[in-house]
Amino acid sequence: MENMPLELQKETRKIIIDMVLNTDFSRHFILLTELKTKLGNNFPTESLEDRTLIMSVSLRVANQFKVVRDRPVFFKWMDMMFDEFYKQGDMEKVLELPISKFMDRENTNKEKAFSNYLNVVCRPLFVTYLILVNDEEINNSKFRQMNQTLSAY
Repeated sequence: MENMPLELQKETRKIIIDMVLNTDFSRHFILLTELKTKLGNNFPTESLEDRTLIMSVSLRVANQFKVVRDRPVFFKWMDMMFDEFYKQGDMEKVLELPISKFMDRENTNKEKAFSNYLNVVCRPLFVTYLILVNDEEINNSKFRQMNQTLSAY
């Protein structure tokens, strides 16, 4: 970045920071709603806001892409995700904090949580992103893979 003009450096730095902050799950539905709203309104434009939204959602899709992989890869990833969730819940319990949803190893129905995660988080994200991508071959193959994974639940 040192060879970039100063203004481009600042813009690039802002985009990267915003993208990283947007990986927080608390931003998931905000980003999804913003993308859905903008898709029908001459989107994307060349604005920094639109470019940041596209890159943030693209990063989120890449992070969630495990659901369109083969089932063994997906199930391994889901097990690892719940291990991480349960560790957080354990820490919350030790610190006497309220235990976050799906993080309580004693009271979480893993199968139901898988299903909710796939149908409430992943499916709407991918369907909306595929509208943005607007490539029939990609849409058909990835949507079919996603539905095969989701059919397990």
